[in-house]
Amino acid sequence: MTVDPELLAAALDQLGTGLLVTSADGTVVAANQATRDLLGEQATGKKVGDTVAAAMAAEDSGRWSPRPGLVVEWSWSGPLLPGTPHEGRCLVLRDVSHRIADRARLRRQNRALAELVAMKAEFTAAVSHELRTPVTSIAAMSELLGEEVTEPDPLAVPVAAVARNAQRLLGLIDNVTELARIENAAPAGTGEIVQLERIVAEALAGWTGAAKAAAVHLTAHADPDATVQGERVLLRRLVDAMIGIGLAAAEPGALLTVGVTATGSGWRVTVPIGGRGGDRLFTSSPLTGDGVRHDSTALMLCRAIIARHGGRLTTDTDPEGATVLAAHLPG
Repeated sequence: MTVDPELLAAALDQLGTGLLVTSADGTVVAANQATRDLLGEQATGKKVGDTVAAAMAAEDSGRWSPRPGLVVEWSWSGPLLPGTPHEGRCLVLRDVSHRIADRARLRRQNRALAELVAMKAEFTAAVSHELRTPVTSIAAMSELLGEEVTEPDPLAVPVAAVARNAQRLLGLIDNVTELARIENAAPAGTGEIVQLERIVAEALAGWTGAAKAAAVHLTAHADPDATVQGERVLLRRLVDAMIGIGLAAAEPGALLTVGVTATGSGWRVTVPIGGRGGDRLFTSSPLTGDGVRHDSTALMLCRAIIARHGGRLTTDTDPEGATVLAAHLPG
């Protein structure tokens, strides 16, 4: 089938990529519209050395800027129809100005983002430090006052409230500081092998006093083979926070069982969030022997720790239809 030269030329003019074809002696025999736009002149019929930049005529590929704001990548093909009267070569031209500009803009945005993250980290560290000192003093003084002011003194209740809320603020500061540390820490390596059953047992022991004060029964059902690679301190804090959330949601007299079961890709740590879970999901319960306290950062802390270990945090339904907070950790 014979192709109409005008039809072929019109089709090539629709390409966004520039094509320039030369004969064996270097004469330009065809150039589509994209090539003419890039070179800024009528190319056909001229020697290629008079049409393109010297480097483009001498090298096989490269990058060239014909005018400010425009960058062209070019490459020569091998011989076309070698050994025939129609032997020639083809020069391919691509406008990469937008791609280079996008990369430069992305680099600027990344620098601005890095500066913003650093500024946020500095702000968090400074505020946490400035808050910790006075709040620690308030907590200590209120504890001393609590030993002197007892019922039926009318100051006993407000002094106890001050002490309780000072401890709550200290827990909040700890969580905010830990979140900032996790966010700004270097990517975790393989870490150590951590036995989840042991982590859960340690966490339950630490929560005994708070569970007793809340009239909640704490138990665990953990697979003894459950191990993950990670940071033991963070994983312990994860389980602590999850138990705290469960205790905050549990009704008095409830049974709260921490479960560790196998999944197809790792392990699933669950804590029930029934009872008052609907309005307490975003609260936590730092360790205390006086009962359950709440702050709004525990769920954020759980999510950050799990993400650092390559997992995810979900709310699932157990076989009995109860809602559970689930940490999915890779094995």
